[in-house]
Amino acid sequence: MGVIKNIKKFNQRDLEENDGKAKELAVRILEVEGFELKIPLEDQKEAYKKWDFVMLYKNRLIPIEVERKKVWSGLPFPYSTIDIPYRKKDSWSKVFVMVDLKCETAAITRTSNILSSELITKNTTYTSNEKFFSVPLDKWRFYEMSQK
Repeated sequence: MGVIKNIKKFNQRDLEENDGKAKELAVRILEVEGFELKIPLEDQKEAYKKWDFVMLYKNRLIPIEVERKKVWSGLPFPYSTIDIPYRKKDSWSKVFVMVDLKCETAAITRTSNILSSELITKNTTYTSNEKFFSVPLDKWRFYEMSQK
């Protein structure tokens, strides 16, 4: 049996399966909050490890990061915190969007809320003793939207 690392390895198949749908839901929800997508997603190049795309909000370009978590679906959210991988500490995003399995529910917070949260260490399906920011649910806003 191979050694389990403490940081999840990049997986291209996961990116292709999750990225587009999660970003589309994030855009739909952020538009409800007054953000504008001035540059279509397909025309934006992801700033790897920094942000996924940008949207305009109050005349400022805001970097957005989106992640899909397949361990939950719909509301109510089944855990007492949302745990964000510590590797996200280097993100330049200002807004973080967590999307559920069905890409119908999302939780949104400022990245600063993540970075100021307690650090924990836990095992996952992919890693052993990985560090996470343990973000209390009251730091998130939850949204449900059906697929188009």
